[in-house]
Amino acid sequence: MISTANSNKNKVISTIAAVLLGVTSIIGLQGCGGSSDSVTVVPTQDASGLFKGTGAVNTATTLTDIRGFVHGTRFMFFDETASVLYDGQITDITGSDVTATADIYIDGLKVSSSTITGTVTSQSSMSLILTGTGFGEGTLSMTFDPLYNRGATIAKLVTIPPIAWIGDATTASVGTFIDSPDDGSFTGGVGGGGISCLYDGTKSVPDATINIYQLTLIVTDSTDCDHAGTGYTGFFAVVDGDFADDTVLFAASNGTNANFSIMTRNIP
Repeated sequence: MISTANSNKNKVISTIAAVLLGVTSIIGLQGCGGSSDSVTVVPTQDASGLFKGTGAVNTATTLTDIRGFVHGTRFMFFDETASVLYDGQITDITGSDVTATADIYIDGLKVSSSTITGTVTSQSSMSLILTGTGFGEGTLSMTFDPLYNRGATIAKLVTIPPIAWIGDATTASVGTFIDSPDDGSFTGGVGGGGISCLYDGTKSVPDATINIYQLTLIVTDSTDCDHAGTGYTGFFAVVDGDFADDTVLFAASNGTNANFSIMTRNIP
């Protein structure tokens, strides 16, 4: 016969065992949690902006003055000295990692395409690795231009004859000029060496808080024009040269040809 004392003793032992088991389980769980590595998630970066920088492409070609735009998923980066334009589409940004594709124009003519990987930090920097051939192989390293946040107004682009925006064309022609009234249009052209092209375009401000103007352009043949065609689209930006708002970045392409220039406000 089991005594009452022995029964109570067994209950106490069972209770103590249950408590010890619970404490052991808690310690074990805490140990598992403490041993896991913390993971830092990088927020998705924003590539939008105006950029300037340098590059090393085409085996031995150094790009010393890259200028350009990123708006939405499209980017246009150019170097006047090398007469090269990268017109591309960003396909993905995950954290700070960016992938893209680009068409490459040399002297205003599309010559090849490239696949691109790299990194971007919002309103800071962008580093790209190009995989392709010729100018489509190499690296671009660019920094964000704070003038992107200056904002845009049609008035900043307006010229009143005989004033015009003047620069060098990056095609076989030379001497770009653009007259820009306040009605959303612009006209102009390039000429030199017996070649002349006429421009007829429209400009608009997609967002007044950023320094990006969108443009469309038709280039017609005046005298043996080397890049006549329709369907040109691209960007303007008004930046600083010797004075505030005295310089325009201009780039446009249509899948076959391109023209791009850094132009200054010419006051005769």
